Amino acid sequence: MKGLFNNNLIRSFFSGILLFLSFTHLGTLFSFFAFVPILFLAKEFVNQKLRPIKFIFLILLSFLIWNGLTTWWISLASVGGAVMAIVANSILMCMVFSLPFMLQKKFAVRFNVWHLIPFWISFEYLHFHWDLMWPWLTLGNVFAFVPLLVQWYELTGTAGGSLWILVINSILFKFFNEKMNKKQFIKNLATALLIPIILSISIYIYRTKTISSLENNQHLNVLIVQPNVDPYNDKFYIEPLIQVQSMYQQIKGVLNDSIDVVLLPETFITENIYEGGSKEMLQYPSLKFLKDSILSRYPEITVITGANTFKFYSSDENPPSTARQNSEGLYYDIFNTALCIYRDSVQIFHKSKLVPGVEKMPYPGLFRPLEKLAIDLGGTTGSLGQQDYPSLLYVRNRIPVATVICYESVFSDFVSKFFRLGAQTLLVITNDGWWGNTPGYYQHLIFGRLRAIENRTFIGRCANTGVSAVINPIGEIEQSTLFWTKECLVTKVPLVNTSTVYSKIGDVISPICILILLGILVNYILIKIKK
Repeated sequence: MKGLFNNNLIRSFFSGILLFLSFTHLGTLFSFFAFVPILFLAKEFVNQKLRPIKFIFLILLSFLIWNGLTTWWISLASVGGAVMAIVANSILMCMVFSLPFMLQKKFAVRFNVWHLIPFWISFEYLHFHWDLMWPWLTLGNVFAFVPLLVQWYELTGTAGGSLWILVINSILFKFFNEKMNKKQFIKNLATALLIPIILSISIYIYRTKTISSLENNQHLNVLIVQPNVDPYNDKFYIEPLIQVQSMYQQIKGVLNDSIDVVLLPETFITENIYEGGSKEMLQYPSLKFLKDSILSRYPEITVITGANTFKFYSSDENPPSTARQNSEGLYYDIFNTALCIYRDSVQIFHKSKLVPGVEKMPYPGLFRPLEKLAIDLGGTTGSLGQQDYPSLLYVRNRIPVATVICYESVFSDFVSKFFRLGAQTLLVITNDGWWGNTPGYYQHLIFGRLRAIENRTFIGRCANTGVSAVINPIGEIEQSTLFWTKECLVTKVPLVNTSTVYSKIGDVISPICILILLGILVNYILIKIKK
């Protein structure tokens, strides 16, 4: 058996499988030693026992296995898009993992496993913020499967989970690989106790944190509507007004004066709405029907819905790189939008975090000729416009809520910014039917558990197809629909009066790691100068 695990190909394969299993219910704790096999490869490379080409190949193989087995479901939307996403992300991960050890070899310094941590967390931070952002496989996301273990995310956010995983992997590698004197052994053993200590703290918080202590004795009665319209064959091909009328038939039996919010999913309004002001927008057939059938009869209800909207830029404005030009030479942008409609007013929030290759061509100023290659998931092709900052929507024009659209719910620090603005609860609107009955829609659902813990908020989640749900502040799913069913939930979504450390200050671990990384790079520059 020992000889088997000395085989470099087996090490590479084993790491890839463990990383994949970490993103399943079967093996979240595998993440604590998933990197250990390829860390052996890194040490052999630094010590001149493994050729560079073979080292890169073996590391890339691990990440291809991890990415491929975890996110293969992207292929249901586009086989070519899935191949590009899986291969590109694997190459990026390979580069990030390999770089610290390549630098150690180039500058002939001693192998140091700890250098991987600032490189990797800096990479995850970048993956939240640049145009190629794909934070789906952020290491800290593995605990969405067992939120019991990370109740302390209210202090650190997801970056804390990534740091925990990398530290434990590094400690275990040192245990398995290095000869230690008694002092070093005791030191590493004490550090290894981070696992049971942190687990114990998290379980204690989970058992003692009472949901009632997080509420401010106010709540919203929310009607969460799951229309279950097939996104491939029906949603963007059936007359928009017919879909709205069908939804009304679905909910009219449960509508009453006690409901505060009717929550509809992402891009539910498929009619292209011009953002010309509330009065003009409410004249569009889909919105006019909502106003006449719901808002006029129940004047205290607020409707929050996803929609396709667009706006023109005046001649004195500098249009962004995502803007298109019509036949008259006018520039305009199309948006994936959340509309908040109360009486005669319409509030607007544009989706900020756009899916690369689906809603936005990365770096459109550079790659505009390739823009039409973006996958069509939403009735429009080409890059969408976006809002560069979070903003709140106000139920009944006075109760502040965070409303995030689909992919945005994966962005830990981004979501916390809504609570720094004063959000009292979190609403998620999405359309997860693109991925069918695969791990994709389920991963997206449970990542929301981490946002609930980080901000100690309730979440009302509305999906067109997928699963609609209510998640409480300790990450438990209190209510949910079935997958691919036409259903609605009438539920209470409490407002919160607490503010966590994380919702106040956001991610501080990643900036610290970036500073450490810069220090490491400066040190290498000084080594080169001295030589």
